[in-house]
Amino acid sequence: ISPSTLLLDGIMEEFENDTFGDELLLASLDSTVAPTQTPPANSTATHLPEYKPPTRSIFPSFPYSTPYPQQISLMQTVYSCLASAKCAVIESPTGTGKSLSLLASCLHWLLDHNEATGAHLALLRDDLKATVNCTHSGPDWVQAYAQRRERRLALNSAIEPLESQQSALCKVNKLIEEYSSSSSISMAKSGRTFSQLAREYASLFPDSLPSDGGRRAREAKPLSVREKTDEDEDKFLVASSLLEVGFPKDEEEEKEKEGSTDTRVLQIIYCSRTHSQLGQVLAELKKMPSLAERISVVTLASRQLLCVNQPVFSLKNAALVRDACLDLVGGPKQKNCVFRAKARVNALSELLIGARVSAHEAAAALRSAGREEKCDIEEAVVAAGCPYYANRAALPLAQLVLAPYQTVLVPGLRQASGLGTDGNLRDTVLIFDEAHNLLDAVAASFSASVSHADLASSGRLLGAYMDRYRSRLSAIALLRLRQLKQVAAAASASISGEFQGLAGQRRHRLDAQQRIRASVDAKETVYTTSEWLLVTGIDHINLDQLVEYLRQGHCLQKIIGFGKWFGSVRSRPRTKPTSATVGLSLSTCLEKLTGGPRRVVKEEDENVPSLTKKRKVVSAQAVEVSQNSDLESCGPGLIALLSFLEALAQSESDGRVIVSPVQVTGRTLQSDSDCVPHDGGLRFIILNPGRYLQDIVRDARSVLLVGGTMKPFEEFMEQVFRPAGKDDADVVLFSCDHVIDAERQLVIYSLSQSPKGLSWDFTFKNRMNPSLMSACGEFICELCEVTPGGLAVFFPSFDYLGTIWTHWKTTGLLQRLQNIKKLFREPRQSTALSQVNT
Repeated sequence: ISPSTLLLDGIMEEFENDTFGDELLLASLDSTVAPTQTPPANSTATHLPEYKPPTRSIFPSFPYSTPYPQQISLMQTVYSCLASAKCAVIESPTGTGKSLSLLASCLHWLLDHNEATGAHLALLRDDLKATVNCTHSGPDWVQAYAQRRERRLALNSAIEPLESQQSALCKVNKLIEEYSSSSSISMAKSGRTFSQLAREYASLFPDSLPSDGGRRAREAKPLSVREKTDEDEDKFLVASSLLEVGFPKDEEEEKEKEGSTDTRVLQIIYCSRTHSQLGQVLAELKKMPSLAERISVVTLASRQLLCVNQPVFSLKNAALVRDACLDLVGGPKQKNCVFRAKARVNALSELLIGARVSAHEAAAALRSAGREEKCDIEEAVVAAGCPYYANRAALPLAQLVLAPYQTVLVPGLRQASGLGTDGNLRDTVLIFDEAHNLLDAVAASFSASVSHADLASSGRLLGAYMDRYRSRLSAIALLRLRQLKQVAAAASASISGEFQGLAGQRRHRLDAQQRIRASVDAKETVYTTSEWLLVTGIDHINLDQLVEYLRQGHCLQKIIGFGKWFGSVRSRPRTKPTSATVGLSLSTCLEKLTGGPRRVVKEEDENVPSLTKKRKVVSAQAVEVSQNSDLESCGPGLIALLSFLEALAQSESDGRVIVSPVQVTGRTLQSDSDCVPHDGGLRFIILNPGRYLQDIVRDARSVLLVGGTMKPFEEFMEQVFRPAGKDDADVVLFSCDHVIDAERQLVIYSLSQSPKGLSWDFTFKNRMNPSLMSACGEFICELCEVTPGGLAVFFPSFDYLGTIWTHWKTTGLLQRLQNIKKLFREPRQSTALSQVNT
């Protein structure tokens, strides 16, 4: 190619990219000029090759050779909905293999769609190449260049997201191929345990092992028993303002990561209510190895379930675990979590994707290894990194995501978990299993409650904190803490019937007069959010700013940590059983100088301990120690208060505050220990849960609501799909019968009495009858003797199950049952159910 040709091509390229004055130039052209063969820009110039969706009627990966007709119909319906990007409400009775059919159809469509997308991308690239190489000549060369440029831009905008998706897909396939081809890494084929896999993983990634062999992790003391000194007070001091808060270290890294190009595969998000149900879905997936070995799977869970740092996951509250985790990540380098190293986290995330190991398995192996006295670090992936952050790092490459309802429904949790792009679920496929509970789950996710005892304990903790740090707090910090204490006091007063606002006092007097005339006790009162803020006298407080301040900079964790620290320090026994002072106030100094008699200072407020006043004499020292020790247990109350304020701050017009007053009969208003959320407390509820699903339904590619009893369908159409802008034609309604013949294969009996004539009266007042519990056990023993298979026995609650279990064990019925059949008892903790099932 001659230099003149290159120069000419460069000039033409610059001319093509220059659009300044093109409209004026085109308008000045003679309209009588004959049109060229190139069509107008608004028609063929931007007409791109159409994507051809895949089609399928058979599903060879289904684990059984002859599926039931109901299963085939369900799989075909789901596949068709996903191919046409429609939504669906699917009703399939329990026991019809619903989860298996859903997985088979969805994953077949996903693989077919990825293949069709690759073919479509190749067509677009060929079209772009032809457009770039196309040359035009003639009097309409300006318009021809404009059309060519417009088409090239349209092709680039269509190619870029597909290339990004294909790039992520290639990375997934590469990881799966590497781990599957390696003879030492395929756990699914060899049946090796996770510990064996971890040793081989450590040999592949020796750089991921810490230099201390994990000694720091094992020797770390629990957070609750660390040495406390007076010098530790500084770490409990909250930030002066939001400008001093900043982001934790890991959040900064996530922000930088999110700022780069977001490379994600097309995801199917499978949602269920509990982690045990998600574990069952994962077990169903393993029945189809031809599909399971070709896709990447990630099961989302909270820090509380996946954390492997002993001092952190030992904390009982999920909010405390989260704050402690972030505190370790953003703290000094010598106190950072040893499992959070970026290289180790990335290495473990590749293991989760390539070897198809779940983060739950990794966390379980790490925790069990940490309990051993002589723990070889290579027996588990202790050095590989934190399973929680590895799960998040692997999420963009996960083709199938298993997540609980709340993680998907709540925007804050969705964004924190890394689902979608900044919490946006655009172009994803959402499947809600057991969707007959979906609206109830939404209502529960956006509801909150706080008891009278929680409010009282929060007031005590905040009062003690401000008394301790009053002189060191900035004006904005002191303002926010005073506002929070005022909110707690006003909320507590509304429960006791002592409203702070004028409107509330007037309404309370009218309600009291009506109750006196009617001679009835106080009942629950329902307010809108604005009404409740008005009657309590806190409508002038900006809840958004207050919640934001408490959430940033570990403010909540610092206050709770102060309560534990102060309670433990002040509860230590003194060597001299004499009166002492906590702080040297002016009156105390003058009293010592003048040698005046010691005075017993009466507390002005029993709920707020005064830390600058003189301590009481020896006879009252036990009372003070009790008050200080009580601060250690005030953390959950403050967390409940913050959750309630968050619900109020995010509330819409359908939010309601229900005030349950403290019942005077049988208890006093000062008896905080008898108060429970439903008897002396506040509840926030929403009346229209469907509106909180609109953004999800509008952004997602397809939303499938699947359950055993979904009718009437109109309820979901009216509350979920139509408000999100979906027409009736965009939603497929499907229902099928059970796979068994109800007339020939199902028998239902309703028994009214035991074989010995005892009435089956399991009402609340009669179910503790020993004769009734014994008769129930005798009847189950008789059924076990004549039933060749297994039995499933359901109880109304875990408490009653424990009562029955204890009674049968005492009377010997439990041993009789164990002699007939092997017994499995469902654990109260849902995460342990999978261990019982296996």
